[in-house]
Amino acid sequence: MLSLEGDVIRTELTSILRGISAAGPGPDAPLFSEGEMSKLAALPSSEEGLLELVRDANSGENVRFVAAEALVEGKWSRWRDDAATRRPVADVLADAMAGDRVHNRWGLPGSFVGPFGKRLLSLGAEAEAALVPLLSDARSLHIVGSEAATLNSEANFRVSDLAAYLIASARQISWQPSPSPGERDTEIAKLRSQIR
Repeated sequence: MLSLEGDVIRTELTSILRGISAAGPGPDAPLFSEGEMSKLAALPSSEEGLLELVRDANSGENVRFVAAEALVEGKWSRWRDDAATRRPVADVLADAMAGDRVHNRWGLPGSFVGPFGKRLLSLGAEAEAALVPLLSDARSLHIVGSEAATLNSEANFRVSDLAAYLIASARQISWQPSPSPGERDTEIAKLRSQIR
């Protein structure tokens, strides 16, 4: 999209994406309404434009995440045919997961894979590759809601635990996390060795 028309489309895409809150309407809701998704789909070359924004670090973290989420929520499919186009989407989503303020939408280790986590895992091997670096991320998860928040506060779940749980879920490996972070680290190390 190097033409003047491409610049106009990129500007329109960016404008729509900036109007979408990365926080979303709630932990279980899609980021986009049907109307917002229709606006994106109506733009010419919107799939290519969204991919371009995902790949462009200068687009900003929020725009890149919302563009990636548009691709996985939307009906575009050509980008899914190639690992080279799935990987940057998976990387942006995994980075967003790590820094999120509502991890419920990604999942809760040992309990459930959330809707955002399912969309990330739909990217296959590229999702796993994007999650592997997070197996060392000791940041605490932010879980909302009564029961899930109680489980999280009892276990002190971390981003590394969620990444491990998502990888294990994708590989159909049982993952029942220990209440002890040290024991979970041992299990994460075992999972890491299976990945290599």
